[in-house]
Amino acid sequence: MIDSDEHSNRQTIPRWLSIKESRLLGELGATSRAASPMQTNLVNEANHFLDAEFRRAAERWTATNALEDAEELIGLALLTDRLDDPQAERAGLALLERAGEDDARLQFVRRVLARNNTPDGGSNLPVEEAQIRVEIAKRKRLLDLNPRDALRLAESALLYVNVGQRRPAWSLIRRALILRPDDRYVLRAASRFFMHIGSPDEALHFLNASSATFADPWLRSALFAVQAASGAAVTGWRKAKSLLVDAKFSYRDVSELAVQMGSMEYDAGSRKQAIRMLRQGALSPTENAIAQIGWVARHNADFKHADLKIDISLSEEASAYTAYEQSMWEDAVAHCADWRKIEPFSARPAIFATFIGFVSTEGLDNAGTVGAYGLLANPKNKTLLNNLAAVRALQGRFDDARHLLGRAQASLGEDDDEVVVTATAGLIDFREGKFDAGVAHYTSAIEKALENKNRGLAFRAICYLSREVSRVDPEQGRTLLDKIDGNLALATKRGFAIPKDIAVIREQLAEGLRISVGRAQALASIQSFKWDDVIGDGGPRLLGDD
Repeated sequence: MIDSDEHSNRQTIPRWLSIKESRLLGELGATSRAASPMQTNLVNEANHFLDAEFRRAAERWTATNALEDAEELIGLALLTDRLDDPQAERAGLALLERAGEDDARLQFVRRVLARNNTPDGGSNLPVEEAQIRVEIAKRKRLLDLNPRDALRLAESALLYVNVGQRRPAWSLIRRALILRPDDRYVLRAASRFFMHIGSPDEALHFLNASSATFADPWLRSALFAVQAASGAAVTGWRKAKSLLVDAKFSYRDVSELAVQMGSMEYDAGSRKQAIRMLRQGALSPTENAIAQIGWVARHNADFKHADLKIDISLSEEASAYTAYEQSMWEDAVAHCADWRKIEPFSARPAIFATFIGFVSTEGLDNAGTVGAYGLLANPKNKTLLNNLAAVRALQGRFDDARHLLGRAQASLGEDDDEVVVTATAGLIDFREGKFDAGVAHYTSAIEKALENKNRGLAFRAICYLSREVSRVDPEQGRTLLDKIDGNLALATKRGFAIPKDIAVIREQLAEGLRISVGRAQALASIQSFKWDDVIGDGGPRLLGDD
């Protein structure tokens, strides 16, 4: 059993983009007519110069013998297919010998070497990570030349977060905030960073400390989003409303603020005010604003984003959820992959992709790839580890599944997370043919959910258990399906909406049982067929030998 993470209360927390992407978005003042597709191939413009870059990096490594130069050389060696170069090999050995166990550079070079030693050349190449690490090395030299460039400091912190290195990212963010505490790009980057690491109080501190926050709709939106996400008291509502009608701001400038305030009005029960604000936010929306409108539509039965005539395709996040609701499974996973490119450090697209792949069993390989990339920046995310373990189990990669599940069990989480992880252990058991252990794990998960007074989670575990049981015992599966249908009928009668994944699992269960009935009927027909009438004792007369 896995989690979609959709229950989390989404707010318009700022996207953390590169300076170039932020400028295209209009966040830095140069607004564009529409949001441009955002690419995160950080060395895209330098592809023609990689060979020269490799030679220069090799010369630097030879001259300095520094670990950061060894890291850059290894990254360029991977990108230029020169891992067998003697200098690259020496750099790799230096990292293995001198880097500490908790040094992310050591983990990176181990992944590179593991990839290089696989018989098929490695299907999951750490190329994206190599690109980021090469860019990190370049930024270090640029910042050595100009250490007071606050925007580059904040942008460099993004690169570190993308590969899961939070400590150096925090150091860079702190320096950027000291240098330019009122800068829009720096403050929005900082607020997203602090929300990513689970420190909303830090985000609120720096946003409230800046006078720019109260006069800038981009920053006011960030403040409201953090307040709403963390449960903090909302302040300055009237002043914020005046920003929405201030003529000096474009519709793009106020888009996220209007949508954030509209979401909060909906939560407060003011539907009329909410619709008005959401409509304003939809006039020239950012990708983030579109995603937020989509979230509001999914969680409020009396509102649909179609009412605003908004193009959902401009947001990969919103498109992923729309495709999921329409049962376009492979498209949904593909949108998650593109959503991840916008914010590589976010766990949400990876969690949702693995959830979709597991529930539908379509697009499973792509879902696994998105999940693996998500772990790069979120190696201790319990939900993502659990989801990817479930996907690996469906792929038949049981060693990987159990390794990931062990990491999930070792990660901190809530009581309900433990229920989900226990159920996933049952799934792995079933897929490995260890049916008694599988039943025991699922039963334990169901009992834990009931102890936590979470009947919905217990029912979900029963549904996923039923899918596994029906694969090995159709008769028992049919009994479980009848019980599930009875509960679903009662829930519908009482006005409860049936979650999409439960409806899908129920249909899979029913279809699997129909197939098993067909197989049984075919077997009965084969067994009752009078083969002697056709073949006889003297050989197959159909061959014309009589």
